[in-house]
Amino acid sequence: MRKTFILLFVFLHAVLSSQTTLLGGVPGLAFRKNSIKQSVSPKDTLKDRLMNFHLVVDEYPDHFFKKLNVSLNQPTFFMVGNEFGGKERKVYAKIGSSIISSSGIIDFSDTLKITDRELNAKILTFTKKDVNRKINPIVFFNKSSNKKLLIPEVLVFNNSLSDIDIQKVETYLSIKYGITINNISEKNYISSGDHILWDSKKNKNYNFRITGIGRDDAYELYQKQSKNSNKGTITIAMDSLRPTNSSNSGVIENENFLLWGDNNQDLKFKEADLLSQHAKRDMLRIWKVQSKSTNGQVLKTNMYATLPVPPSGSVMKLRIFQNENNYQNDISMDVTGKKINDSLYVFKDILWNIDRDGIDYFTFSLDDSQSNANIQLVSTCEDLGKNLVKISVPAGLSPFEYSLQSLTTDQSAINGTLNSGTQLVFNNLKADNYKLTIKKQGYGDIIRTFDLQGIINQNIDSNYLWQGAPIELDLNTNALQYTLKGPNGQTTSTAPYFLTGTGNYQLTIKNKSGCEITKSLAVLNTADYATLQNNSLFKNIQVSPNPSRDGNMTIKVQLKTAKPLTIKIFNSLGILIKQGEYNAASEFTIPMSIQPNVGYYSIKIFTPEEGKGINYIIY
Repeated sequence: MRKTFILLFVFLHAVLSSQTTLLGGVPGLAFRKNSIKQSVSPKDTLKDRLMNFHLVVDEYPDHFFKKLNVSLNQPTFFMVGNEFGGKERKVYAKIGSSIISSSGIIDFSDTLKITDRELNAKILTFTKKDVNRKINPIVFFNKSSNKKLLIPEVLVFNNSLSDIDIQKVETYLSIKYGITINNISEKNYISSGDHILWDSKKNKNYNFRITGIGRDDAYELYQKQSKNSNKGTITIAMDSLRPTNSSNSGVIENENFLLWGDNNQDLKFKEADLLSQHAKRDMLRIWKVQSKSTNGQVLKTNMYATLPVPPSGSVMKLRIFQNENNYQNDISMDVTGKKINDSLYVFKDILWNIDRDGIDYFTFSLDDSQSNANIQLVSTCEDLGKNLVKISVPAGLSPFEYSLQSLTTDQSAINGTLNSGTQLVFNNLKADNYKLTIKKQGYGDIIRTFDLQGIINQNIDSNYLWQGAPIELDLNTNALQYTLKGPNGQTTSTAPYFLTGTGNYQLTIKNKSGCEITKSLAVLNTADYATLQNNSLFKNIQVSPNPSRDGNMTIKVQLKTAKPLTIKIFNSLGILIKQGEYNAASEFTIPMSIQPNVGYYSIKIFTPEEGKGINYIIY
């Protein structure tokens, strides 16, 4: 009897102790709801019951009440759902004293709100530190009338988790359910083994729709196929794609991961460019892939992509850049996709991280007669410096009509006809970004773009304030090549480009034709920067609202003396997306708007003598 009691005591102690180590070693797990069904029978109805290829057993529970045997004075909890946000506030659950609703988590002293106007899949994370008030240790779920609402997992911890432990749990949930935890936050994705699977700062331009596959046995995570739950375009699967994750027969070894995120650009194909490093008709949206392997496993996957319907006669290709250097030099491995229907393609047997540097890029490109037409810019750098543009065209193409349009103003600049010859010549062009359209009867339009001001029109300042942290330059590496030389003579030729301390830097910028300029940058200490500001022509600059939801803003500028003003807005990729020029004045109130794509932006404000930069956020 005594032996039985001891064995029972040891068993109970092991069970109770294991509750503190059950989820990847994160301590204090007090409650877990997980309604995922791992095996699927032919009778199971998958429609509206899948989250990232996991079958959710119950769409939403009836009234559920559980009183825990632990305190919730400092709880941390996580809740996954497919429909948070929207206009109506709907209450789903109560945990301790906190009410969980479609608009976030509301507590007497704390709030976490969701401002999305559309219903989206989200991971709600909430940590409460309220040691002075006794909180009922209850978990209560309210019955919902929404039959499409899925809340597949809820985790409640009885302590205030550290930032690292929170990121570990969020990583597990994000990979499992295909829900991004980033966007404009700076959270890393971290495995139970403390490996950084996605570095938010290094990948800051690609923190959108982060999705992944991988295996982490400490969390019982084994994700073999994934698609982002919010407007995901890309599905990556080990072996062939299956209706559910559990039925995928691919193999991933423990602690191996593949995560991808995109730059939040449009799913559109740019026109072939005459001066860009990436001259082909690539998609504006580019994906970055970060791989983590603890044993050298190279993941081979299939990729399924829902893409815009291409023009007739076009071939859709997947372009994979194996590293940063290959991306910046436009060296890719191209794979032709198999068309499944009008918009769905599959690209098979893709190998990732072949060079073992942990980084790949990919995008899609159109291969067609329009992009392959032999049209080239033949101006010398001296010609371009004089705004003289010479473009060669194939013999036999003339006669044809042509037009030149400004892409910044959408206004026509030149219209004409080339009756004979093989060269178009444009004299005294204004420094601008242009689109050339060639029209010939019986042929499709041939379009080329070129940016005369791109090499000088950069998202950089002349002076920066040193605040103890590296300063990253947001540069348009898609179009131009850069070399950054630091105060100690050390050079960097691939992104990211960081200013790592006070001193003088030289940034060399080069286009596809080999034309280059060098700009001087200075990183100043607080005293020198303050002196510079005191001597500035600018009295005051305000941008409101900032942050913004809709991209509408009002820019107010006060100068010490009347000067003409130029405003340029760049996205986080260093690409100019909006500009305006204004006559001389000492005060300006300027309304502007940009597309409301979530992310970081830089507003540059110039007088003829000086420039200032303001950070702007759309969330």
